[in-house]
Order: sequence, then C-alpha cells, then structure tokens
Amino acid sequence: MPRHASKTWDYVIIGAGSAGAVLAARLSAQADRRVLLIEAGGWDWSPRIRIPGLLEGALTSRRLNWGYLGDADPTLCDRRLTWAAGRVIGGSSSINGMVYGRGLPGDYSRWTEAGAKGWGWEDMLPYFRRIEHWTGGRHPDRGEDGPLWVRRFEETDQACAATMAALIALGVPPVEDYSLGVNEGVSLTQATQKHGWRHSAAMAYLGPARGRRNLSIFTKTQAVNLLFDKTRCTGVRVRRRGEELELYAERETIVAAGAIGSPKLLLLSGVGAASALSPYGVKPRHDLPGVGQHLNDHVNIKLSAFVERPTYNTRRRGLYAALEGARLLAQGAGAASSPANHCQAFVRTDPSSSAADVQLQIMPFGFGSPEDMRRNGLSVVVSPCQPEVRGQVRLRSADPGEAPRITIALLESAVDRSRLLRGARLGLAALKTGPGATMGGRVYAPLEQDPTDGEWLTFFRKTAALNWHPTSTCRMGLGPLDVVDLELRVHGLTGLSVVDASVFPSVTSANTNIPVMALAERGADLIAARTG
Repeated sequence: MPRHASKTWDYVIIGAGSAGAVLAARLSAQADRRVLLIEAGGWDWSPRIRIPGLLEGALTSRRLNWGYLGDADPTLCDRRLTWAAGRVIGGSSSINGMVYGRGLPGDYSRWTEAGAKGWGWEDMLPYFRRIEHWTGGRHPDRGEDGPLWVRRFEETDQACAATMAALIALGVPPVEDYSLGVNEGVSLTQATQKHGWRHSAAMAYLGPARGRRNLSIFTKTQAVNLLFDKTRCTGVRVRRRGEELELYAERETIVAAGAIGSPKLLLLSGVGAASALSPYGVKPRHDLPGVGQHLNDHVNIKLSAFVERPTYNTRRRGLYAALEGARLLAQGAGAASSPANHCQAFVRTDPSSSAADVQLQIMPFGFGSPEDMRRNGLSVVVSPCQPEVRGQVRLRSADPGEAPRITIALLESAVDRSRLLRGARLGLAALKTGPGATMGGRVYAPLEQDPTDGEWLTFFRKTAALNWHPTSTCRMGLGPLDVVDLELRVHGLTGLSVVDASVFPSVTSANTNIPVMALAERGADLIAARTG
C-alpha cells in the first residue's frame, strides 16, 4: 500500500462523534489554529439520520453503525449482544434516540470521589448551559444561546401518558424539568431536535464551522495507529482512499473514537498492558494497564403491553407512515418527529438510597416477535442508574480492520439484579394500572401474572439488553489504573489526549450523549489553553 506524509495541523482529532464535533468546532474557532477532524464513516446526509421516525433504520444500518458484537455473556444464557456506535459524522448522536439528559448530581459526585476533582455537578453546569438552545422557557440553569436545540416533547402518546399517570399514582413524584438536578421523579422527555428534526452534535457544531478555512474534515478515513517520537505523540497513521497516510499534529493529537474505538486505537499503538498487546504481535510502547478496563454500561429489560388503540407500531407503517411523514414536513410534528421515549422516570426503589437508583423509559411501541411488533403496543424499559458490573475491551488481532473483543457479564452483580427486580415490578404495575385499566392493555407473555423472583431472573437472562451507553475504558483519574489525568492528557505521554465517554470514571445515570458533549466543551477549553 502506498505511503506518504500529508501536511501538518495544530490539532488532529480522531473521531467526528459527539465529542469530536464539539472539539473541532471550538478549537477551529481560533483562526490561527489548523484543525483536522477524521472520521471512519461518511457524511450524515441519510434520511435515516435526519428523520427521527427512521431511527430503527439508522441503528440497523452497517454503513452508519459499527455494530460491534460482544463475547458470549454467561449471565445472559451465553447470548452475544450488539454494541451500537455511530460510524458517521456526528457519531452516535446521529443514530441515537435523541433523548437529552445530563444525568444526576450524584453521578458527578461519584466522579470526584473517584479522584476526578473539579468534574463535579457544579463544575459541569456551565458547560451544560453552553451546549444548549433550550426552547422550554427561561431558567438560570438552562442555556438559550447554545448551538444544540433542545425541546420538551409535548406530543405524548396516550398510552405513554396513561403509564406516566400510573407511576404518579404509585408514588413517583411529577417533575417539570429533570435536567435541573432533581434526584427523583417522572416527566416528559426532552429531545435534541430542531423544528421536529434530529439535531445532532454534527448539525449543531460542524454545520456552522464547516466553511472555516482552518478546519479540514476527512471522511471514510480509518485510524490505523498513533505515531510517536519517543514519548510524544506526533499524529496518526490512517487508511484513506486506498492509501496509507501519516497525519501530523504540532500541538496535540486528540482521540475521540468512543468507549470502544478509543481503547482499541491505543492498544493497536502499543499503549496498554504488555500482556494485552504481546499475544497479538503489537510491540508494547507505553505501559498503561487501565486501557480497555472498567467498561461500564446500562443493562435494560423491556416490559411491553398491547393496547386497543393505535401506537407507533402501526403509526409508522403503510398509509399511517405517509401521513406522519407529511406532517413532519408541514409542521415539524407527529410520530415521525418522535424521540425514542416520551416520558422517563428516575426512581428511588431503595428507601436507603439518597437518589434514584433506577430509570424507567416509557416508549410508544412494543418490543417482541415480528408478529408482536405489528400490533399496537407500548413499553417500559427498566435500567439501573449506576450499574456495578464492569467489563473490558481488548484486541482480537493486530489488524485495525478487525473489531475488538468486548467482554462483560451484565447480570453478574446482585445489586444490579435487585435494582432491576424492583424497577421491573414498578414498571409492570404501571402498565397494568395505567393503559391496562383504561385502554384494554394486556402485558406480553410471560408477564401476565405477577412473576416470582426466580421467574423474573429467568426473564432477565433471556431478554436483557444494552442501552448502548458504554463508558470508562480510558478512565480519568490519578490512580494506577487510570488512563488520562484531570485535563484529559494520557498519563506518561505528551501531545496526546482522550476526550470522549471512555474517560468517564463511571457511567452517568441514563443517556450519555449530553455528558459527552459537556466534557468535550470543557476539554476544548483545557486543550486551547495549553501552550505547547
């Protein structure tokens, strides 16, 4: 394969996802700084990305989604789960459910307690505000002038609204705005949308910045390995258009490839534990045993029910779909504009807990067999907010084109199982007393009756899945198993930072897209302030 060096930039950013888009826009705002952003996928022009109602098509597209396949999970009947990750400009913000969520204040307290001083809730608030163009009314802790449009989704499906009302009747308090540090409650979903269409990190940040002469964007460019001069990272070797190029950074190389892609690239470059490299013929360069460790994500279980009225299982097919598409075009509204869930609750299922320990997402469609998916249904999706279980990302070979190994035992933790059990019982009660009582709702088998603990656990093992919020594989902190310092620089190396969900000390409660963008906003400030 031909090889030649390209020109040099000040910053080379690897990955154009939620973090990379923010970094490229903010760093290139300084006209004297040359910025290169590289992305393995293509541009985000597909209707599957732009139209919220086509979310399923975006998630199942191998062109838009890496679709990593994990190892067999012994706690899930040896099932192999798929890990979604955006392979397109905008990354996962181009294929996610568009749910806006900052997490809970306690999430960031855990970060500081784990050693990430200066990354608490109050430290992050200015960056949350900086991100957003909130359309839901003025509040000092909501941003109005940021690039990312955020709205409260008001067109709640009736079956979802009935489930939300049932949760309130069961003792979950209603909340007007869950983004203000509220520790418990149920509310309407907030979505990253502009006039009913998806508003991704790429649309919000790269759209206005693309015309800058000092910003270059290379799509369909696969990172092969990082380049070094002794302990200084000098750039990255990539494959692009059939050629192998060496792209150099005078100031800094920034890895923003996500919680699966970032540790993979570091390991391919010889950065990690020697024992994780040598078996694959990768020469160890820098000993960092934490690379690829501490993988954290939300496990979920889905409770679905049939109802005797149209829900999105039917409103997104046939003539219904055509009518909803026309409504999106004309009004920016309707089923085609829907985010993944319509309501969500953060619930304290353990009275001894100081904050919510379970998230419930109320969705206007049912899950199940292809036959079930053609019937009108809705779902409550249950997840522990702070799962205890940890996994790892490792190499499968030294070939950059081969997916890494992902290993985790999602139901290994008794604490996680207990939280799932309590949340599932509450979710089932809400389905039965809400749409079950008012819309002829009937819960999908095998949950018609009240299951025993053992029956619940069998159900979990057969059906549990991922929320696709992977974090923590290049953890931030000052300990021996941490990978980056509190300014996101890789320990023991110069000219190299990691800025994405992989640096989270632990996963935030619920969706991770907005915490990633806030981290990137702060990361851009830290990087821009560095002199060398």
